[in-house]
Amino acid sequence: MPRKEGHKRVLQKISKVIAIISIIVAIISALSLLTIDADDKVMRASMGALAFFCFTVGMVLNAIANTNLPNLKVGDDDGSK
Repeated sequence: MPRKEGHKRVLQKISKVIAIISIIVAIISALSLLTIDADDKVMRASMGALAFFCFTVGMVLNAIANTNLPNLKVGDDDGSK
């Protein structure tokens, strides 16, 4: 049975949720850069790295969630025609 257009698998739905959460964490960590003291360079660097990492993870998982994957299931072939 062919898959309907727009029908997403469970793992794609999970990746969409994780992508949204990751983008939210990236925004929160980027906004926290504004409140961190300028003298605390280690903390600013780690928050910047966290924001970049979460943003890129969110973009990749969002792309996976929005992809239309083909049905690659092997059909039943019993040899008779």
